[in-house]
Amino acid sequence: MMRREFHYALFHFGFLREAGCAPYAVLEWKPEAYGRWQSALERRYVAQKLVETVKSAFCVNKLSVFLSREAADLAHLAIAEDIYSKYANPLYDAHTLTSFRLFASDREALQRVDPHQSVRWRRQLAFRAWINENPDSLTSIAIGERLSSFCHQHGVGFESFDESQLAAMGMNLLVAVGQASNRSPSRLYLATSGMKPGDKPLLLVGKGITFDTGGINLKPHESFVNCMKNDMGGAGLMSQLFMALVESGYPGPLALAVPTCENLIAERSFKPGAVIRSYAGKSVIIEHTDAEGRLILADALHFAQKRWQPAYTLIAATLTTASLRQFSNWFTAVHFANPGFRSALATAGAAWGEGFSFWDEFLPFLDGNKTLAADLTNMGRLPSHAHIGGGSNVAAHFLRQFALTPMAHLDIFASTWNWSGDYPGAHYGATGAPFNSLFRALRQQSFSNWST
Repeated sequence: MMRREFHYALFHFGFLREAGCAPYAVLEWKPEAYGRWQSALERRYVAQKLVETVKSAFCVNKLSVFLSREAADLAHLAIAEDIYSKYANPLYDAHTLTSFRLFASDREALQRVDPHQSVRWRRQLAFRAWINENPDSLTSIAIGERLSSFCHQHGVGFESFDESQLAAMGMNLLVAVGQASNRSPSRLYLATSGMKPGDKPLLLVGKGITFDTGGINLKPHESFVNCMKNDMGGAGLMSQLFMALVESGYPGPLALAVPTCENLIAERSFKPGAVIRSYAGKSVIIEHTDAEGRLILADALHFAQKRWQPAYTLIAATLTTASLRQFSNWFTAVHFANPGFRSALATAGAAWGEGFSFWDEFLPFLDGNKTLAADLTNMGRLPSHAHIGGGSNVAAHFLRQFALTPMAHLDIFASTWNWSGDYPGAHYGATGAPFNSLFRALRQQSFSNWST
């Protein structure tokens, strides 16, 4: 038997003679660590070192994970799922293992803490797969086809708007961003579930830039242009979350809005210096074509909130590269969450091992979006002496200008992709964050309990 120590964890691994010398590994937490366990995310990180040790020490094609009675909680279930994910391919439709089994000495306890495990797990993997998929495959057209198919199968309302319809409606920001693309043109998709006349739903809005070159303000290599197929992460998150809630029998009214297109460099690309009137009537000067996500979200957000007057709106977007510098790979920035939603999401994140950083409205961030050339600029800045944009905070406050009813915005750029290379369970690309926490927060209690 061999043993390895990593911080407050002990890894034991070796071979069982009684099982034909089959390899085994055991994760043991040191007793003195129990008093300092403040983060399930940190435990997932520590446990991942066990996975890396096993993968380097053994050639494994069959794997069984056993959770003891003491480990029947979401943090250890997340660790078990991380192990599976490390062996899966980027689209999660195959893996290097011929067999993977999960055992628990207290199955009822796991069922109690995760009553919708099958739906949650399947939709979280689908969220990852959408992000990792090739951008010429997951186009705006393909997103619409997949949403339409789901809605048809589940008796859910669905609407689709193309460029000509969007232009006639005055959704000029969404049209402008996608006008250079024939393969992945501007589209707006809407879906509703459990809606009756007069209902005020929970509205989910997701940014769907299927590939982002940065437009005429071309992204430099250090801005991760090679990873920009992930710029539809918000659409992937909210679409799969909507599907999971429908499939799990969510009791309240739901609505989904997905603005989507790709931001290309071409003859018809929208141009810096253009002043464009939004659906809300506010004029926006385009100072940087790589600040395009907030533009398509602004039109979709205002349109959907005007139509449905939702009780609460959740927006998800890989909105700013700056969020990676601001919050690191480990935390999702959450802007404007009211106390009820903040508490629900923080509690769910603490259980699942997903980190969040919460930010309130702040007047200097709001003022960072002002300009003399139009009502707003899409290149928000901090004070006039700042040489860079205002990052995640100022971009979130841009969106806030287009909201009619209460909202919270999640900037998922930092946490939804494995930038650091050591995010638990993510060998490549998508991490799955923060799907589990959002799903749990919404399923644990009706949003009406925290939407006011």
